[in-house]
Amino acid sequence: MDGSWLLEQLTLSPARAGLWLALSFLLAALTSGVTRLVAPDLERFVRVMRWVQLPYIGLILGGLSPSLMGLSDIDWALGLRVGVVLLAGMLTLFLIIRIGLHTDRQLPHATPMSGNSSRFLLIESSAQEFHWCFLRGAVWDVLLSAPTAHLSPQYWAVWISAALSLPGAFVHPRHAPERLITVVVLLTTATLFLYTRNFWLCWLLHLGIRVTLQWSQPNRRQTR
Repeated sequence: MDGSWLLEQLTLSPARAGLWLALSFLLAALTSGVTRLVAPDLERFVRVMRWVQLPYIGLILGGLSPSLMGLSDIDWALGLRVGVVLLAGMLTLFLIIRIGLHTDRQLPHATPMSGNSSRFLLIESSAQEFHWCFLRGAVWDVLLSAPTAHLSPQYWAVWISAALSLPGAFVHPRHAPERLITVVVLLTTATLFLYTRNFWLCWLLHLGIRVTLQWSQPNRRQTR
């Protein structure tokens, strides 16, 4: 894989998926640094806006493929068959995590799902899954144009994008249980996307995990 091909992917052309990937990481570093210094309370809001707006602009300008992101050309018959099997397996994993969460006496932000916090959690989770599917589709697009042939560009795109997303899973959540939940959601939705290439199923799974684990956390006021 030569350097000229890599530079070509990063040219200032809205039709290049590589450009949108580079902009995503640049904006992530810039907005995180600025908001933490200037307005820490707005950090989550700014992050959600970045997760949604950049991929949306890329789709509008034709630099990103809605098909590779799992937004269109979906095989629902295959997706539902595979999704049922994966969801059944994930339920077992969620049960184990719930037991661990209930036995942790030091859980931060252990509040039940209610009011504005629950609504923002659902919005944040939806935006995060959209961003992850953007990374999967963009990396997939870049691999398709690579000079070296790939036997399974979808497979490599899913796991390369998961690796690119992992640092954010450890930087943004400030507490260990939240980091664990984010990593679990990332890996499970990545696996589902690998077999179904369906953003909508990944979105439902993402929300299901978040809601289940958030509701499983004990209310601090009740435990005092």
